[in-house]
Amino acid sequence: MTTTFKIILFLIIFIIYSFNSYAVGTEKKSSNPVSGNQEAIDEGQSIYRANCAYCHGLRANGKGRGLPNSADLRKFKRGYTAFFSTVVNGWKTMPPWGSAGPLEYDQINKIGAYLETIGIKSSNWLDKE
Repeated sequence: MTTTFKIILFLIIFIIYSFNSYAVGTEKKSSNPVSGNQEAIDEGQSIYRANCAYCHGLRANGKGRGLPNSADLRKFKRGYTAFFSTVVNGWKTMPPWGSAGPLEYDQINKIGAYLETIGIKSSNWLDKE
């Protein structure tokens, strides 16, 4: 075997091994402490419908009865921490709902857990590292 062939073979094996070693069991998860908890998801859906659906729509698609151009929350791409901060502090035309607002932090976490389950493929609830 030539040296070039050995180098190419080594690189191919290295790349295949690298993909396999990181692909299994290392899926990143949302920083939401109740992400994936079915009870929290169910409660989050109820809280969402009572507090968020008017503007964002029952399906979270941004087609509610509130302000025009409400965000389609199925497409949220800024990570869970940005979602939490937006709900607590408000952003653009969205008023703040946390801290001194009507929602407790655990309720916001539950809403986030629910929204993670209805997110479309391109959504991103993972925080940047």
